[in-house]
Amino acid sequence: MEAINNEEKQTKALLDNLFEEVRAFRYAKEVRALFDYCRRMQHLSAYNAALVYTQQPGTQLVLSAKQWYHEGRLVKPNSRPLIILLPFGPVGFVYDIADTVPMLGKDSDYIWEQLLDKYINHPYALKHHDLIGFGPELENLTYNLPFFGIKYEMMKAGSSLGANIQVYYNSPIDVPIRKRNNTENLKYSSYFWLGVNDNAGVTEELAALVHELGHLFCHHPYIDDSWWKPRKLSENSREFEAESTAWLICSRLGFDSRSVEYLSQYKDDEEIPPVSFESIFRAANQVENMVKQRLSYKDGYLYKYDKNFKRMADEKAATIKAKE
Repeated sequence: MEAINNEEKQTKALLDNLFEEVRAFRYAKEVRALFDYCRRMQHLSAYNAALVYTQQPGTQLVLSAKQWYHEGRLVKPNSRPLIILLPFGPVGFVYDIADTVPMLGKDSDYIWEQLLDKYINHPYALKHHDLIGFGPELENLTYNLPFFGIKYEMMKAGSSLGANIQVYYNSPIDVPIRKRNNTENLKYSSYFWLGVNDNAGVTEELAALVHELGHLFCHHPYIDDSWWKPRKLSENSREFEAESTAWLICSRLGFDSRSVEYLSQYKDDEEIPPVSFESIFRAANQVENMVKQRLSYKDGYLYKYDKNFKRMADEKAATIKAKE
């Protein structure tokens, strides 16, 4: 256990050092270039795209050595690896396409363009959203909200208020507990209330939700619980972090939100408010996971940090399993 802790500490220290460089990006033009890179690199998470950009700006396409091999290319000897986070491990290594060579019998220029087209030039949205819209993403997101102690409702509001999130204890929520193909709801109390204007269309509702979740996952709300680490920021800093999170998610999905207008008000040579890019990218990763798939109850804040909920959820899961 001690070795694991040391490895985790070393990994965190490494990532903190990398993001110190990102924090040095104080002007809108530099930040815009970083965000645009993360938008295009959809085969990576937003967080990993930012890590790659921080280590080596200008990379065209990065894959692991194994992935390059399957694509018909080999990594050149002594090439510099770039660090990314792995889903179930500390770190992994990727290489830019410029640090690879084609295998024998492969057409270099043709494969190069093919790979860029495969990984970079086909936005997520164009794959299917021209036909079905963003309904599935919205359904995934709202399904996952109870796992984080969020009570979600449509609200009556004027056009100037799209959504709002606030700390709100003890509002009843139904948390889906799924075992294999069987699902039962566990009634529990909320930590947060999230409301969206009931006049919003699907994309507007999705964008509004993503923005408010940016506030949440950047730890802007104050909760008096030991597991929660609220961050004291100015209103400008909080809005910049939430709008940045929303812009990253919406642009990677393939549509523009109001965040575009907000971020565009900063001129190229204008300094941005003090923010944590590490928080922005972690928030973007969390929200993107919630948008693209239905999570398990074990993935949310309730199961990870609320001991009473964890006990009740485990009991409910055991009961469901016993019925199978």
